[in-house]
Order: sequence, then structure tokens, then C-alpha cells
Amino acid sequence: MKNLEKSNTFLIGIGNNLLTDDGVGPFLAEKIGQKLGLPYRTVTHISLDLLDLVIGHRFVYIIDSFRNHKIPVGEVVPFTLNDLEYQQNPTYSHGITIPIIFNIGQKLYSRMPENVRIFGINISDNQTVSESFSDEINHKLKRIRTYLLNKIQNDAGGKI
Repeated sequence: MKNLEKSNTFLIGIGNNLLTDDGVGPFLAEKIGQKLGLPYRTVTHISLDLLDLVIGHRFVYIIDSFRNHKIPVGEVVPFTLNDLEYQQNPTYSHGITIPIIFNIGQKLYSRMPENVRIFGINISDNQTVSESFSDEINHKLKRIRTYLLNKIQNDAGGKI
């Protein structure tokens, strides 16, 4: 993805800012979008509306949280659409998954993204009603942000 361009790149943060660590995706999409000058959007749930956001962009980055007790809290796990196709999707909501949404889009639209990268951030709490992150995520937030910034900038070949 060395041809990454700001005008062709879009960030999406998925999560609910009112449910503790679930809001880490929207928070990071906003911070990274502002830092790199990239357009971004935050959504609270996954639906076919994602297609409206990604059509016409070549590169899409999705940041979302997930829970897996076998992975350390705060760990960032990169996924592709193919990685999520045949296993339980960490970004699953209301019976539709991100791969299903993009599969539908590829069948209906000619201007779908060439490359979609999904970054899942393992969290410990997405049930408690709170506008603050857990201590575990707060302590690792700077490292997570730096990791994501580096990954996106490396895709751009340092051009962003």
C-alpha cells in the first residue's frame, strides 16, 4: 500500500463511547485522523451504512475493540477481511459482519476499497456504563496510538 494518499484513505472507529473500553475505536480514529490529516468517521454499530462511508476510497482502516481472554488487554491485532471471513468476527453486531458488508458492496458497487485493514484492540470491559476507559486501556493508550500511527504511515511509505 505504498500508494496510500490522504484523499483516498478513510478511517472508521467502531464503538460506543458510553460503554467503558468499547469507545476506544472511535477515540483512536479521531486522534489518528486529526494527527495525519485523514478523514474519519465514528459509528456505534456495524451495519450496511458502512458502505456509504467507504465507497470511493482506495484504502480503509477500521479500528474496533474486541474481547478475548487469551490475549493481553491493550493488544492490537491486525485483521484483513479474509482473516475474519471464516471465524467468529470480533466486530460482530446484529447478525452482520464486516466481511459480509464488504462482500455485498463488492457485488453492488464498482468503487469499493482496494485494501481494508481492521485493527482490533483487546479490551476487558465493554459492559459498564462509563465515558472513561478502564485503567488497563488508559495505561496502554499512548502505545496503542503510536502503533496504529506507525502502521498507517508505513503503509503510506512515510508520505503521510
